[in-house]
Amino acid sequence: MASDDLILRVERLYAAIRATEGTDISKFVPKVINDGRRIGFSQDWSGGLTDSDLANLVNSLIQNVASLEYHLKKWADHNDYDKVKVDTTFRTSQPLKIIHDLWNNDKHGYPPRQPSRSGLCPQLTEIKRLLRLETKAEKGSFTGVIFTREGVPKKLGSGTAKVVVTGDILDRNGNKVGDFYKTSLEAVEALEALLADYGVKL
Repeated sequence: MASDDLILRVERLYAAIRATEGTDISKFVPKVINDGRRIGFSQDWSGGLTDSDLANLVNSLIQNVASLEYHLKKWADHNDYDKVKVDTTFRTSQPLKIIHDLWNNDKHGYPPRQPSRSGLCPQLTEIKRLLRLETKAEKGSFTGVIFTREGVPKKLGSGTAKVVVTGDILDRNGNKVGDFYKTSLEAVEALEALLADYGVKL
């Protein structure tokens, strides 16, 4: 059975994910531009968050994902589970390795003093908040966004529309190797599979 501490750590992780997402796009009302003849809209999906606000949200998620490794190993050891599974998961999941490398950057600075886990020496740049549209895995699914006469964004279709905090993950040579939001979700999926293997129900 999972301890209260482990459950709290997992709940903190999901809270960090939710903090990077805005699922009610109607709250992101654009600036209305009216010159007396025409009406237009200037959309800024930041929702008033500053660069430091966005960086804080991102680093909170990074820390919650990466630090769970050590808490899981301690929990497994104290409860007579195979803690090698934790090592294996964090060694074989490239998204988890990238997130751990980004955590090290936040703690120790860039470039890293030691070889990175992912082998990429990744760094996170261009942190921003943007609209993310996704369709469902079914025939005919589509997603779109329109603006009402008052400028309020409205989702169309059966898919999802959310505003997310993300950024570009670059390798040591400055080449883009990933999207932060997508990579973090893939890392969480790897953690969910590990927890399920331990019989921990979320």
